Amino acid sequence: MGEVSNIYLCTIKKQPRVEINEGNFLANFGLEGDAYSEFGVEKQVPIFFDEGRLSLEEEPFPGLCFPRFLETIRIRGIKADYLKKDSIVQIGEAVFQVSKNRKKCYSECKIIQNNRHCALSEDVRFCKVLQTGIIRKGDSVNIIG
Repeated sequence: MGEVSNIYLCTIKKQPRVEINEGNFLANFGLEGDAYSEFGVEKQVPIFFDEGRLSLEEEPFPGLCFPRFLETIRIRGIKADYLKKDSIVQIGEAVFQVSKNRKKCYSECKIIQNNRHCALSEDVRFCKVLQTGIIRKGDSVNIIG
């Protein structure tokens, strides 16, 4: 079992996300009020893990996606490998299905060019919201299917 360490909201695309204490996640949409949430798409909510974020912060090469990517939900206490494609996860009151593992890498990235491991390529999970619900910092993360 893991827990939510952070929740982020972006109200205007291409602007920085801000940390929030709780958010309402809407079925088949994403985080209410988030500029990147969209009805019916596969990648409604990006999830990242504390270990992956720490790895990015310690990376000596500036990754191409580092300044642009910020997860909506960050979790700790569970390994990314446990959330496989199609896994069903309850986070707080909401239920998600993992729709895609890993973020795409680009050949022009300094990390890829230097044959290094990028946490974004391994530790990001994109999810669809199956059941509407509120998520708060500290809420539990449980794999239910």
